[in-house]
Amino acid sequence: MLIEYHSTKGYPSEVDLFIAQTVLQYLCLKNKSTASTAFYTYTEKHPAVSSGFPYLLPLLNFLQFLLQAFEREKLAYFRLLCEKYQPSLKRDPTYSEYVERIGQLFFGLSPPPKQQGLFGNLLQSLYESFDETFNEETEPVAGSSKESSFKIQQEELD
Repeated sequence: MLIEYHSTKGYPSEVDLFIAQTVLQYLCLKNKSTASTAFYTYTEKHPAVSSGFPYLLPLLNFLQFLLQAFEREKLAYFRLLCEKYQPSLKRDPTYSEYVERIGQLFFGLSPPPKQQGLFGNLLQSLYESFDETFNEETEPVAGSSKESSFKIQQEELD
């Protein structure tokens, strides 16, 4: 069905994008077996995909290596794989989100810190400026502390 959908609705240059979207989404749902079945069936039966590994399209090679990476369960291997195939992964902006989620689910990556958005950043900057103003008002003025007045008295005696 995915092959038919690509053939009727997709461009020839998108042959790898259709299966990548499918595999990555299945993996984000923790469904490794369906992701693997979909990938191998698609690559075996699609007329535009050369049969067998290595593939002519880098994104297909990435998917092949990614599916094999689950057996190794090594974070370093996963990171290296993502780094080497970064240009292919940039073809679709959702891939980076999928790959990040897969890293969290299967390789123990910690989630990135949550960004607060415009309103949260505005509140944070208001609190920070309030703290700075409060600290300036409560800090002793120069010359009012015992240490600074002591220095002045010493200078007058000399």
